Amino acid sequence: MNELETIIKLHEKLIYKIASKFYGLPIEDLYQAGVIGIIKAYNNFVDNGQTKFTTYAYNYIFGEMYELSNNLRTIKLNKDI
Repeated sequence: MNELETIIKLHEKLIYKIASKFYGLPIEDLYQAGVIGIIKAYNNFVDNGQTKFTTYAYNYIFGEMYELSNNLRTIKLNKDI
C-alpha cells in the first residue's frame, strides 16, 4: 500500500463524518468526492508545523462534496422550454 492509500484509509472516518452533513445523496458518491478532496489536499499540503493535515483537508473534502451536491441538484432545461 502506498502513502496516498494509507492517508485515505486513515481519514475515512473524517470523510464519512463530513458526508453525514449532506442529505439525500448516495453515500458512495459522497465518499468518492471525499477521496478526491483528500487527494487534492495531499498534493497541495505543505507541512510547516502550523496546520494539521486533517484541518487542511476538511475544506477540500467539504468543497468536493458541496460541488457534487450542487451539480446533482441543478436542473438543466432545454432552451425550448
